[in-house]
Formats: sequence, C-alpha cells, structure tokens
Amino acid sequence: MNKSTEIAMDILDTATKLGWMVGIRNTILTIHKKFTAGDMDEFVTADMEYYSILGKLPTTSPGSIWGTDGGGIGAISAVNSGVFTMNKSGGNKLVLKALKKIL
Repeated sequence: MNKSTEIAMDILDTATKLGWMVGIRNTILTIHKKFTAGDMDEFVTADMEYYSILGKLPTTSPGSIWGTDGGGIGAISAVNSGVFTMNKSGGNKLVLKALKKIL
C-alpha cells in the first residue's frame, strides 16, 4: 500500500470513529457531522474534533480551512441546523485521489 492510500485510510478511519461523514468536491475535502440542534456541548465537541481529521491531509499548495466552526458567523448556522461542516483546500492531490477511490 502506498503512502497516499495509507493517509487516506487514516483520514477515513478517524472520521468514522468520531462520527463524521467525508466527501470530496474537486480538490476540496469536506467533512460534516450531525448533532442535536441547539446543543452547545455537542457543537463544542465537533469544533474540537474537526482538525484531528482535516489536519491529517497534507497541505501541498495554497489553500485554507473554512466552515461552521466556532471562529466565525458559521457557528450560528451550525448550532441552529445541527450540522457542523468544514472544508480544506490545498490538500495533497494524491491523497485526495486515493480517498475518492475508497469512498
């Protein structure tokens, strides 16, 4: 098994263990997790977990991480809807390709 596939499997394994869904749109890794709408404890848990998944994708080009985390206005949307969504661009394309094959 090559390194890209190992990383992809680790990303998916971590996401699954923590209850997150994983998706790929073009070159963007997207993860989301449902929780009880309005439950701040569950929101905070998701806010603490997401980087343990996105951080596993090596950054190889300029990009960013964005979504409904506690650092911005998106948090209100997440708390109200009960869906926490985060995205990462600039990730290693070989790992993304391997992850897409697994999904």
